[in-house]
Amino acid sequence: HNLGEVIDALVHLLENPEATVKHLMRFIKGPDFPTAGIITGVEGIRAAYLEGRGIIKVRARAIIERPTSKRAKAAIVVTELPYQVNKAKVVERIAELVRDKKVEGIVDLKDESSREGMRIVVQVRDEDYAEVILNQLY
Repeated sequence: HNLGEVIDALVHLLENPEATVKHLMRFIKGPDFPTAGIITGVEGIRAAYLEGRGIIKVRARAIIERPTSKRAKAAIVVTELPYQVNKAKVVERIAELVRDKKVEGIVDLKDESSREGMRIVVQVRDEDYAEVILNQLY
């Protein structure tokens, strides 16, 4: 968790000993994962805080890069994966989906990761369908 959020919640709890989990969740929004990603929904977080168990769904962070010239293709660029998700397996799985024709419109797949950070580039045939393809991959 974010240390600043935890401290704010503890100060609130010291000042308001009757504070509920709902009140404390105003300060502690959810866990921080080392590889980032996007937490989808708050139900799992709420269940974890209330009951001690919960399923927190995390997905990759991706953006769509639009082409700057007529020859360039639009691309889906993945910059963050959920904690403990293997990047090589993700690339392999996307390639399987394309090979099995479960996801159509992908023309190229590259792992451009470096010391500066992670970067998986999925080039798509038509810029208009980039968001549809991204949703299919999710």
